[in-house]
This record gives sequence, structure tokens and C-alpha cells, in this order.
Amino acid sequence: MKALSPNQIACLLPVTILVHQLEEYYGQFPLWYSKLLNAQLSIQDFIIINGIGLFIFTAFALSYIFYKNNLILAALGTLVFVNGTIHLLLSVFTITYSPGTISGVVLFIPLGIIIYRKIFPKLGEGERIMAIAIGVIALFSVSLIAMNI
Repeated sequence: MKALSPNQIACLLPVTILVHQLEEYYGQFPLWYSKLLNAQLSIQDFIIINGIGLFIFTAFALSYIFYKNNLILAALGTLVFVNGTIHLLLSVFTITYSPGTISGVVLFIPLGIIIYRKIFPKLGEGERIMAIAIGVIALFSVSLIAMNI
């Protein structure tokens, strides 16, 4: 089997995000999230946040295709890997199904590992740290927005 090229990985990322968002939507993530964190995340707010997120994520994935900036792809890979890992850990620690866990484990974590193996070696140490920081900060910014709506 031929390994995925970075361009193919960049094209897969928005698709995996959409699959993940659909799993969260149909799994009633806003209700699960609101109960877990005593928040008030409505379905409408969830759709708006995820629509904007999908647009931005797709724009960054496309920018990688046009500009070949490995930092962008590494940051996106970090975001999906951490997101998938958090869903898995939350399912384990709460002994509930965190909507998004299946796509997180089946798509996000493996894609994050592929990006880590393929792209991170092409980055300098400072760029690696920056990619990880950008991915983690972006993910937690979305969570903070969702908690405070």
C-alpha cells in the first residue's frame, strides 16, 4: 500500500473533521458536553461553532496545498490528534460515550500519528513546538467559546 502524500493528508483532514462533527451532532454532543461541564451549549450554537470551524480548518488545509507550509499541516495534525485523545480519555474517565470518540479513535488519532511521522521531522525544533502550541490552543479556544456561549 502506497503511503499518503502530504497533499492527500491535507485533503483528508476536512473530510475527517466533517465526519467527526456529524458523529458529535448525531451523538448529541451539546447535551453531553453541557451536562459534563455545567454549560449551556445549544444545538444551534454547536452548529454555528462547528460550521465556522470546518470553514477555517478547510481554509488552512487548502493553504497547505497551495503554500506547502509544513507548520500548518503539523498544527492541524496536532489539533485532531489531541481532540481524538481527549474524547477517548473523557469516555474512559466518565464511563460514558463522549460523542466523537469513534471518529476520534478511528480517524483523528491515526491521522495525527501519520502527520507526526511524516511532517514533524521536516520541521525545526521551534516549529515543532509552535505547531503543537497552535494546535492545542486552537482546540481549547473552541472549548472555551462553547463553554461561554
